[in-house]
Amino acid sequence: MTVCIITSLLLALIFSMPMMMQPLSLGLCIMMISLFWCILLGLTYSSWFSYVLFLIYVGGLLVMFVYVAALAPNTLFSSLKSLSGIMMVSTFMLILSIALTPKDLSFLSDISSLDHFSENMKTGILMVSSSNISMLIGLGLILLMNLLAVVKVCYYQQGPLRPYNELT
Repeated sequence: MTVCIITSLLLALIFSMPMMMQPLSLGLCIMMISLFWCILLGLTYSSWFSYVLFLIYVGGLLVMFVYVAALAPNTLFSSLKSLSGIMMVSTFMLILSIALTPKDLSFLSDISSLDHFSENMKTGILMVSSSNISMLIGLGLILLMNLLAVVKVCYYQQGPLRPYNELT
């Protein structure tokens, strides 16, 4: 039942994204989508994998938000018409998901067995095996080189990315 509610909220947020006009509301919507997606992944697969995925999403989202906020004009939020549409869509999706959920959930007993859970935990341990350590070090070095390249491009004395006129 929890998975069904989270899925309906996730779909409501995805369908409400075209109504977002400001970078702040779009960033919040994308953050909530990634949060619900990672919660759903944590409930079905592995909690550590969903936690790492959420941290990666938030890091990328913060970088994208800084670029968009620096280049987008400062606009005011419009009226609450779009908020009422979002609430109406999410309420409809929630009611629809509750109505379509089967009452007999005995078919889920095979999925949630202990053997299936232990197999999922073993796949996480295999990612950090000694044969994959060179790949992990290589990925870390690539990330370090990207960090140095971004710092070099955005050198402080070169000025801001977005010029602005100061009213004096």
